[in-house]
Amino acid sequence: MIKYWGTLLILGITTFPMTSLIMNKFDDKGWAFSKIIGLAIPAVILWNLSYLKILKFTQTNAYIIIAAIAIINVIILIAKRDKFKDIKQKWSNIAVIELLFLLLFMVWVYIRSFVPEINSTTEQFMNYGFINKLMNSEYLPIEDIWLSGNTINYYYFGHYISAFLSKISFTGVEETYNLMMALISAFLFVLPYSIGKNLGKHFIKLENKNISNNTINSKSKKIDRNLTKENDNKKSAKIVPILMAVFIATALSIGGTFHYTIHRLILKDPNYFYADMYHYIGTNPNTNDIGITLTPAYMNIEGDLHAHYIDTIFALTSLALLLQYMLSDDEKSKLQKFLNPNIILLGIMLGVQTMTNYWDFPIYFVIMSGIIIVKNFIKYKKPKQKILMTLLNIAQIFLLQVITTFLFSKSLYISATQVRLTDTRSQFYKLLVLWGLPTLCILIEIVAQLYRYFKEKRSKNYDEKVKKSIFKFISEMNLSDLYIIVLGICAVGLIIMPEIIYLKDIYIEEYKRANTIFKLTFNASILFSITTSYILIKYLYKNKRIVNTILVCLILFAYITTFGYGINAINYATKNFKAESYDLKANVEKYVASNMPDDYKAIQWIKQNIDRDAVILEMTGESYKDNDRISVFTANPTVLGWYVHEWCWRAKPDYTAPDIIQERWSEVYDIYQTTSKEKLEEYIEKYNISYIYIGNVEFQKVSSINLDLLLNIGEVVYGQPENYTLSPVYIVKVK
Repeated sequence: MIKYWGTLLILGITTFPMTSLIMNKFDDKGWAFSKIIGLAIPAVILWNLSYLKILKFTQTNAYIIIAAIAIINVIILIAKRDKFKDIKQKWSNIAVIELLFLLLFMVWVYIRSFVPEINSTTEQFMNYGFINKLMNSEYLPIEDIWLSGNTINYYYFGHYISAFLSKISFTGVEETYNLMMALISAFLFVLPYSIGKNLGKHFIKLENKNISNNTINSKSKKIDRNLTKENDNKKSAKIVPILMAVFIATALSIGGTFHYTIHRLILKDPNYFYADMYHYIGTNPNTNDIGITLTPAYMNIEGDLHAHYIDTIFALTSLALLLQYMLSDDEKSKLQKFLNPNIILLGIMLGVQTMTNYWDFPIYFVIMSGIIIVKNFIKYKKPKQKILMTLLNIAQIFLLQVITTFLFSKSLYISATQVRLTDTRSQFYKLLVLWGLPTLCILIEIVAQLYRYFKEKRSKNYDEKVKKSIFKFISEMNLSDLYIIVLGICAVGLIIMPEIIYLKDIYIEEYKRANTIFKLTFNASILFSITTSYILIKYLYKNKRIVNTILVCLILFAYITTFGYGINAINYATKNFKAESYDLKANVEKYVASNMPDDYKAIQWIKQNIDRDAVILEMTGESYKDNDRISVFTANPTVLGWYVHEWCWRAKPDYTAPDIIQERWSEVYDIYQTTSKEKLEEYIEKYNISYIYIGNVEFQKVSSINLDLLLNIGEVVYGQPENYTLSPVYIVKVK
């Protein structure tokens, strides 16, 4: 754990000069995000160099690139030393962020120690298999452990990041999975905390400025009352940003939806389970249209190091850079206008997000475009300049995303490409349960701003020219309010979109919208955590009328009840932190060691005695089963792994299974039960099989397994053929 934290600390330091210059509006100068940027940039460089076979994916090469980036940042520090004069004043903010991160990382490592093992009921096997293969590969793209002879056809940059961090921190692959889970869980509090605090500081700064101006202009106010207001302003300047930071961070890291509040707290359902929210859309009562609903809090506990979960840290970094862009001052030179470092970094981060979770490319490209349109509309005075600079900035982000992902995209085949209109809809009351409260808060904010606009429009003192235009009103709005409104509109759009369209994939009619709902609403939950918390704290501070304050407090209380979701899930996973469930020394292989001890022993032997590139045939099968456990835990490729996953990744244009998958499915079965030596030898040659694995899973799945032929086709290097009761596992070397 200390090695992991120390490595990230070093990565943060190496890019902090660059990050602090770009994120100069943040009170910690972007320290929390310098770790993510310091991890992403060298990883992207080595990723592409390894794809081009220029550099191997090794620890040494990773350190060379990190050192080069550190040197560049030292040069930046020296060249721009006048820009770093105020850093000393920010040390306390940086220290708070770092201590908070370390504390939360330790807490989540402790929580993971209650559930360290991975199993096949989710995609944990797949995710660990990717990381394991990456750790044992010199070049990219890596071979697909579940389709030998072919490269992975999936967005796996997040798994690569996990392997990259594991290599440079001298951490074994068995430990890195849970450390990465704990790391992301910690970041899911710290990163939104930083965003929330800086949103709050900007909001309260402008609010207090307006109050001070009103006080000065009001001749009827007495001096002592002015002083009281100034003191209140100073207190609020400290309290409000912290409140926003804590609420946003808590909502995002452990918050759920109103589903928890209704079923667990109000209805007191004795059978309530935190995963009930997963298929809430389409079940109870059951319909022919099942949806998937997840939040970051669910993923923190589920233990599935999946693409969309890893991408949350990059998504939050993009949102922080967008906040910086919204709050930034005008560029001082023409060069800065055309080569804005913030825009450049946003383009690279969008590329990282694309390679980590392809779904996030269109989602965050739209969000980025929305913020840029609003900001440039305010920043530039001339209409032509507004349009040209906006188009330029958006084009720059898109182009940088293309450059960053060029090699990755070149080798990626995307099967799900058809956007279709949906003929089914989610039950409206369920949408209200899940997303009604945050949507209400967004509507309150928009209505309040419109009310203020029409109120000012009716004011006698309001400029007649301004009266005619809402655009002038928008340009004078608090920038943090505008940022929240854009995010809020995008969040609501992500909820509405699956009710209109969906992305066609291989799944049957009942689950046709499941993936679309899942990927879009997961990101909506991130945006809602930021927007809802901001709006409620804002109006708690601003409202002077008792009725309005009571209303805000009631909504805030309802919102706080959803925070119990994460606590409930943690208690379930850790069995209320029972001491007997705690196992700090265990790692991801605990499940195999406990449930498949014979396979576990064989896996350890394979690691010590067989080259990681050798093809080991094991029994294929359906997804989410214990078959293909050998390829997962050894990183040795097999002929065919989880059938439905490979089908999903490589589906034909008509979404049927590709020929290669269907062919391998039947032939793997045939290898284990054929009576023809010649036919068996043909299969071995065709798939370049080096070893045949025969264990409990193989015996269970193939009733007519031809053990005699398999054991005599080569040399038995593991197991005792003469006594099966003593040796339920055989490994036969055939090449």
